[in-house]
Amino acid sequence: MFRMVRLEAKRSIALPLFLVLAALTRVFVWMDIQQWAASWASLVYSVRGIAWVALPVVLAAGIWHGGREGRSDVSELFATTPRPRSVRLLPAFLVIAGAVVLAEAAVVLWAGVLITRHATYSGGQWPLALAVGLLAAIALTLLGLGIGRLVPTPVAAPLGAVVLFLILTVSQSRDGKPANRLVDTVLPMLPQTDDFHRVLPSLSAAQGIWFGALGVTGVLLTAAATPRTRALSLAPAVMGIVLGVLLAPSGAIVPDRRATALVCAPGDSRICVTGVHTHALAELVPPARKVLDAFAKVPGGPTRVEESTVSWMFNDSKPGDSAEDLRTIREELPYLTQGGGIRWTPAMLLSRVAGDAVIDAECFAGGKEGDRASDAADAMTTLLLDTRTDELGPDARRAYDTLRALPAKERYERIGDGRKAGLTCGDPMAVVMGQGAGR
Repeated sequence: MFRMVRLEAKRSIALPLFLVLAALTRVFVWMDIQQWAASWASLVYSVRGIAWVALPVVLAAGIWHGGREGRSDVSELFATTPRPRSVRLLPAFLVIAGAVVLAEAAVVLWAGVLITRHATYSGGQWPLALAVGLLAAIALTLLGLGIGRLVPTPVAAPLGAVVLFLILTVSQSRDGKPANRLVDTVLPMLPQTDDFHRVLPSLSAAQGIWFGALGVTGVLLTAAATPRTRALSLAPAVMGIVLGVLLAPSGAIVPDRRATALVCAPGDSRICVTGVHTHALAELVPPARKVLDAFAKVPGGPTRVEESTVSWMFNDSKPGDSAEDLRTIREELPYLTQGGGIRWTPAMLLSRVAGDAVIDAECFAGGKEGDRASDAADAMTTLLLDTRTDELGPDARRAYDTLRALPAKERYERIGDGRKAGLTCGDPMAVVMGQGAGR
């Protein structure tokens, strides 16, 4: 058997398939690295998400490999051999499926090495989700072998790849909320989520049943010799999709409370991040502490910095405008990748924390109001943090000079009022310039 497998590997498309699939998968996963470099959940979503480009390749490879005998007109000759067809085809199954497994596993291993340096919380569910993605690739490969034996024409492989690519590409437009259980079960991609939500493992289990049954159908279709057995080979796929849909959850995405649990800095409970981003705490503490200390003299100033867990993807509700809420800076941590890792710079974090301390960016999407708010924020933070003023714009410089000319007590009171206006969608520039209440 080993000799047959080795011979099959030499004369088949296994090696080109491995190289093409590994390179293609790595390129597309790398393009999305900024989204997954700090979270296992995001990595799973990205790896499963590239199915729209990876699965058409494996399907086409399976169809092409399965149609070799038909294209060479040797099917009848091989049928006269004493070995059963299933035994004769086993090396082809092992070689092509093995190439797919090795290619996918190599990319996951590479990504896993990168992410272990930054991810501090896995949720314990990523192995199942990645295994189901691998099972989907194997199932499509086996299905391709069956289709190739059934339709051994040269055009079948590219046509199958194009059809599957179009189906999966259109399906990529799904939002975070699953449309229905049938769609979420049959498609290899997971519903879109983020670091603070997770996909229920019951959905991965339902998908595993479906893709396992689809793989069985591919094997039976490849070994089938009569129209009747080919029709019967579809039974596992039908049963798999029915059972998978029955087991799939109606709401596949739920909040992950363990991921959003706050972890505070040792010795300074004023600065906290979520459990899924604990690695960011060491970099966040110095700039956050500097901002809190700078605002200590401002009436009603911030007394706490927390990572924001509000998700735009799922329309999570934001905290209100109560005095207690305004005293907490909720920071959405940025992720910048460089050389396969996450790069944090103190200047970047200081700028973000200081800016979020005085204005709510969602209140000022752009235009004239956004520019006024940004100038007011620059003036207030530059004065409190005692940073360089040569980068201030003309309006920000006038606001800075206005604040600086005031007596200390009045200056801090005006900054406090300007900050309140900036966080409640008012006009912080009007407050800073002494032109009104900013509402």
